[in-house]
Amino acid sequence: MLTASITHGDDVDGLTCGALLIRLFDAKVIPANYDDLEKALACIGEDVEQLFITDLNLREVLLPLIEAIRKHASVIIIDHHPMDISLSNSLKRLGVEIVHDTRDCASALVYDHFKDRLELDAARLAAYAAVSDMFEDGPVASQLMDGMDRKFVQEEALLLSFALNCDQSDPFKRRLLKELSCYAYPHRIRGIVEAAVAQLEKVVRIKETVKDEATVVGRLAYMECDDGFSTGEVANVVMDTLLVPVGMCWKDQGGMVNISLRGERKLPEHLGNLAASLSKKHGGFGGGHARASGAKVPREKLDAFIVDLAAALNVS
Repeated sequence: MLTASITHGDDVDGLTCGALLIRLFDAKVIPANYDDLEKALACIGEDVEQLFITDLNLREVLLPLIEAIRKHASVIIIDHHPMDISLSNSLKRLGVEIVHDTRDCASALVYDHFKDRLELDAARLAAYAAVSDMFEDGPVASQLMDGMDRKFVQEEALLLSFALNCDQSDPFKRRLLKELSCYAYPHRIRGIVEAAVAQLEKVVRIKETVKDEATVVGRLAYMECDDGFSTGEVANVVMDTLLVPVGMCWKDQGGMVNISLRGERKLPEHLGNLAASLSKKHGGFGGGHARASGAKVPREKLDAFIVDLAAALNVS
């Protein structure tokens, strides 16, 4: 049986899902993000008999592609992003199996779903992903972490996370998938330590520009992102440097704008819900987690999106 896995390829959680599925099924892993998810689904051929979609928030517009795949393959979604009930019902009507819990990272859900078929080292991979994705307090992840050397797991996870932020190339991701599927310790993977240190220096360089380039409106600070950086990492740095509850960064991508939002640990607002509602209002799409989310809107709607976001965060 040929098994394929379309997984979020931009972060540790998604790649760890892929590594675990390689371990389980020798899966063909297709790293994807929200810009190329439709293309990745369209590339699933009739030779695939089992498809996993992990750590990716699906949209209604993708249902026809899922329906086509279901004609020749089982489809299993393992995800932790908020999912609209109508979308969930539509997927179930197509016969899609859904493993879903917003409290844990996707890798923890993959591990928990298949733990009887995985080796002990798989728990360590799931723990790395939980730390990297800031879901170490989840029901599954917290149990895993309670039985581990927490500092060791955190240090390995952060090395992996910073290295991946530094190098988003396909060859690097492929190498990480292969090494992690063999349960390699991150600090032993060639190039990881050097890439992590380079990323730390990169973050410092961003911090040195934030005060001059970011705009602060109450509890929100926002700025545009240079091509050499990801919107998520800059949004985090904006929040951290200016000590505001929410950091936002955007990047212009040919008529559309990619937006990332990052929030402080105890943020009362749910940034995923805000991204979803505001992006839909302004002709785009978005969503995500309570403290980390993204959106995509037409370039001409960016200012209105920012105004509405600031208003939502600064309600007295």
